[in-house]
Amino acid sequence: MFKRMIKSLWQGILQKLRKDRRIYCISAGFSLVIIVGTYLFGNTRHSLPGDNAALTEIYYAKRFLGSKVENVPDSLLLINVCYDKQLVEYEEDGMPVGNMVITDREKLLKLLTIAKAANNYRYIFLDVNFEEGINSPSDSALFQTIKSMDRIVIPNHSKSRMKDSGLYAKSANADYSITWKVRAFSHFQYLRYDSVITVPLKIYSERIGADGCAIKPHWGGLWYTDNGRLCHNGVTLLMRMVVNGRLIEEDGQSREYSYSYLGSDLLDIDEVFPVKDQLEDKIVVIGDFLTDRHTTYLGSQPGSVVCMNAYLALMAGDHLINGWLVILLFLVYMIVGTFYLRGNSFSSLFQNPWLSVLMSFLSTATLFFVISLIANWNDMVFNIWVPTTVYSLIDTYVQKRKLFYTRKNEKNNNPAVA
Repeated sequence: MFKRMIKSLWQGILQKLRKDRRIYCISAGFSLVIIVGTYLFGNTRHSLPGDNAALTEIYYAKRFLGSKVENVPDSLLLINVCYDKQLVEYEEDGMPVGNMVITDREKLLKLLTIAKAANNYRYIFLDVNFEEGINSPSDSALFQTIKSMDRIVIPNHSKSRMKDSGLYAKSANADYSITWKVRAFSHFQYLRYDSVITVPLKIYSERIGADGCAIKPHWGGLWYTDNGRLCHNGVTLLMRMVVNGRLIEEDGQSREYSYSYLGSDLLDIDEVFPVKDQLEDKIVVIGDFLTDRHTTYLGSQPGSVVCMNAYLALMAGDHLINGWLVILLFLVYMIVGTFYLRGNSFSSLFQNPWLSVLMSFLSTATLFFVISLIANWNDMVFNIWVPTTVYSLIDTYVQKRKLFYTRKNEKNNNPAVA
């Protein structure tokens, strides 16, 4: 009898599958389109629509549930040069036009000289521009020191030229993109135009010992790999660290400094607390955390910190494709797609009128927001724009089609009304 029940159930399932085979095939097609489309859009320079809003809401939801963004990792030493300035002459087309305030290059030279002699740091990100037309007495010695050091990177920008062309070998791109509609930064593209390496990617590539650039483009940037694994070229950044001030606060009390000042905290007390000891086994990030700031979904953040968040995302493997996650999402998309293609709605699932009204407020966007929250809680990013857009269009089409045939049947059954 038990075997007969199993056989009957299996036959019922097969019959159901045959009946809805067309719906399942269409749903599978849409699921594939969503997965591929999300991947392709995610590799561009710009944020996907809804990224900032979703990340902000998720961030506050996590805070409400007791989670918080991590502070500066112990492996990083942040050095703020916002108060280490000097006044120099500025030239345009070889002609002096006035004065400009720049980072004190003599102090930078002292720091890098100590770092080079000690050679005990993991990496140095010197987030200071050395543009053409800006000169200081320390330039020659400073540039020579930078060019002779290992494990160091400085930024270059597409709209400006460096004073010393030899510095390009030690540089990487530090540009980022926003859209006219969304001015807040949330998305970072690692390899620009399939050949321009960015600062986080250069640090990551050299830190893991990659042969050249770690991320490789294929078929004109149709897809990308990292050490043979399928990966994204752009990621929506989970801000693993934020710098909202010099003091890190925990439970309302200041516990420690998030960064050090170059002059007062390092160079001026070198005899008491040697700089070389503070650099030991650290990724050193040198930048202006006061004026060089960018708008993110967590508020204004220093550009150096944004770049390091992009680097931390690479080290955490945020750019790598998780095969099991793709399969899980495909199944979720299949279920949602089948649900809509059958003409169902959330409110129709319940006979109870109160539950029916309550479920009418549940939408595809709500469902995918919950998935996004779960993913974000587990340090993964799930963008809801592509699936929400596709399934909203499917739902609209199915409902309009259903309404069309309902009215057509009413006219056929009631010729007098027509």
